[in-house]
Amino acid sequence: MSRNIKENIISILESNKGLFISGEKLANELNVSRAAVWKAIKSLKNEGYDIHAVSNKGYAMSKETDILSSKIIKDNMIKYRDKFDFLIYKTVESTNIIARGLAINGADSGTVVIAEEQTSGYGRNGKSFFSPYGTGIYMSIILNLRNENKYFNNSFITTAAAMAVSKSIEEITNENTQIKWVNDIFINEKKVCGILTEGAFSFEDGRLDYAVIGIGINVNFPKNGFPKELHNIASSINSDNSNSDIRNILIARILENLYEYYFNDINFYEEYKKRSFLIGKKVAVNIDGAENIVKVLDIDKTFALIIELQNGKVDRLTSGSVNYRLS
Repeated sequence: MSRNIKENIISILESNKGLFISGEKLANELNVSRAAVWKAIKSLKNEGYDIHAVSNKGYAMSKETDILSSKIIKDNMIKYRDKFDFLIYKTVESTNIIARGLAINGADSGTVVIAEEQTSGYGRNGKSFFSPYGTGIYMSIILNLRNENKYFNNSFITTAAAMAVSKSIEEITNENTQIKWVNDIFINEKKVCGILTEGAFSFEDGRLDYAVIGIGINVNFPKNGFPKELHNIASSINSDNSNSDIRNILIARILENLYEYYFNDINFYEEYKKRSFLIGKKVAVNIDGAENIVKVLDIDKTFALIIELQNGKVDRLTSGSVNYRLS
């Protein structure tokens, strides 16, 4: 069965949520047989789409349907829709694992792996990332640096992704977001997004061959809530689950903003720095395997953290984890 038939049916039903459209009308619009429409609807229902079928009325998508769809994502893109290709799964171990395998085999920049659920989602230092079915955005974006005349370090790619997520959330929800260096997104002092960039270097010239940007966002509030250990530190951006289309719309905006920052070289340093809530605060950082309490003085234009050590020495932190402490 042509994937285009299913994607076009999704687009039509999505645009008319709650309204019944006859199989005959769908068939005529798509220039296919009614049998082809019926088969496509059956396949879509098996994939998890909440589509009602009523004799003499036709088909309608439930107003509450919230399924990730490449067609809906592209329909919500203002530009750059031809720059991205999507692989969408129900359940995977980790989107980063899949994306890394694709990148090793030469997948193009703009290949995006998305899942409704991750069974082994992970963040920095292998920490697990809570990825329940149907409530979040779990996606990995491939940048094939072998084919691009760019020399960007990991910090630039990661901060560009953080800025793209932060700005996109604000554009869609009007919530004020903050960034905890280098790549965690917070709303009202609770984490809503984590980003993990992984890649491989060329031994010949020390350049990145590819990078995979893994983005995990708590979008809708989980049906069973967050695990106990996350109650006081995690939140979702759509806490009342009022917008059933928010995930597809948000993915579209994130990708377009990321394209602007990464491929079009739009400078985002000032915006990034403005969103940081660590400047002037004391934090715990790991230096040479030991925890140190330092004061954050600034973020420089290479996105390094400028810190003051307890002995008064000023240093630059280009990578590592930061534990925020009130001061």
